[in-house]
Amino acid sequence: MALATDNEFTYFIKILDDNSERYYLKSTIDEQNNTILIHLTNFKHSWVGVVNQEQVRILAKKFPFESNDSFYSHTQRAFSKGNTTEIDGRTYVFNCKKLDKNRLEFVWKEKVEALNLLKIVGSIELQERPNEEVLAKIMDYTIGEMETLRSGNEQKIAEIQRINSQLNKALESSSAQTIVLVYNIMKQKNLRKHIREQEKNVYNAP
Repeated sequence: MALATDNEFTYFIKILDDNSERYYLKSTIDEQNNTILIHLTNFKHSWVGVVNQEQVRILAKKFPFESNDSFYSHTQRAFSKGNTTEIDGRTYVFNCKKLDKNRLEFVWKEKVEALNLLKIVGSIELQERPNEEVLAKIMDYTIGEMETLRSGNEQKIAEIQRINSQLNKALESSSAQTIVLVYNIMKQKNLRKHIREQEKNVYNAP
């Protein structure tokens, strides 16, 4: 997951449909406007669509035991993980059904283990877009995130080096202070020894 803005979260997940065809999904969840922007590709074709809260509300009416907000949150969780990934005890799966040359139905479902069935959580009709357009958006975003991470890592490395330098200086200073302390202790011992010898000489003098 990556944070696009303060209110946007972007996720990448890999999907296998019923025919074991591999798809790659980039979903951007906009919490301020309650929308989910979808970019989907199998590298041969690409599709785009937007899920909004009103669409989710319409679907949620089929499930009166769940509130609209709860159902939308349910949809958000589905889009933040991949196939058959458990989230809070829930497992989601995705299906891609080609309607015609330019359209694809994208469906996400919850797997209900106790009943051994799949409950449709949502669906959207995606429109085909030029493959290079969608792949360019995905690659631009990925490269941008890599650069951000690299910059962050470089800052962390510089901070670690700065802290290590300070620690080394502190250790060097501590070592120097220790040497001076040992020297002073030895000097005091030698001085006491010298005083005792002088006292002994005075005592034994004729």
